[in-house]
Amino acid sequence: MLRFLNEMPVYNFDLERLRFIGLDRGRHVVCRVTKDALLACSDKPDPSASELLQIFERNRRLFEDIASMEHAAGARQEVYIDRFHLEHPWLNTPARMAAGRA
Repeated sequence: MLRFLNEMPVYNFDLERLRFIGLDRGRHVVCRVTKDALLACSDKPDPSASELLQIFERNRRLFEDIASMEHAAGARQEVYIDRFHLEHPWLNTPARMAAGRA
């Protein structure tokens, strides 16, 4: 299971994804969330980078849980979270409900 330090995530404009770090027994595991996955948690069609960071913070626990599950399933060096992960059946809830939207 990954541990997270509540550090400030970084958004990469060129790659259109956000990066945050998890720890596994002292090793850093890079976790990346695509813009598309962030947009799945928002009603805004084209949010700014600061708004994307706010979306991540509102849904941080969801993204950390997905990263932990992906890491446990074998993604050891890097975890990549796409929109697919938000709609995956193991969450037992549609993405919008999981992200706090009805």
